[in-house]
Amino acid sequence: MNNNIPIARWLSMFWLCSAVSLVLGQFSGSVTLNGTNGAALTVTGILGIFCTLVQFYPFYRFSRVSERLQRAFTATVLSVAATVVGLLAMTLVPSDTPPYTPSTFYLLFSLIALAGVIASYISQFWLYTGLDDVCTERGYDFPPKRIRWCFYLSLIDILLRMLPTSIPIFLSQVASLVLLALFIRAAYQAEKLTV
Repeated sequence: MNNNIPIARWLSMFWLCSAVSLVLGQFSGSVTLNGTNGAALTVTGILGIFCTLVQFYPFYRFSRVSERLQRAFTATVLSVAATVVGLLAMTLVPSDTPPYTPSTFYLLFSLIALAGVIASYISQFWLYTGLDDVCTERGYDFPPKRIRWCFYLSLIDILLRMLPTSIPIFLSQVASLVLLALFIRAAYQAEKLTV
């Protein structure tokens, strides 16, 4: 692994995509491409998917910095692949295929999509622990283990989703973005000194 690769620029790109996804998530379902009430593909949904795809490049760049960040990239690829395969397969399930009932297929493909979601949280764990290691190794002016709170906040989001309101979820996601922005600022300052 090459620990001399600057990461602040790629973290900024990752942060920007995360911020855009958060804002778009607040408007999801507001603008649709067609007027049906079914599973309409929204403009905000398309932009959210685009932001997710753009985040692959910073993840790829991170993967050459450390072992943990490489694991984060691998888990992200697996997460997106499993989620897409599971969700697409659920839409393509035949309604009358013997000897299995459609509910069996839905269950199987739901489990595949769930595996993608779990891989996403594993990816976040590797990402934020990897960034914590980079912070320690490079001597960033950022408190140790604080960046890991971005991962902890994503776990707290799971519990907050059980509440009837989405305000606490939004606030915890904003807190995560603020922590990441502070980390990026520390990375920029440290990389500016080494150039």
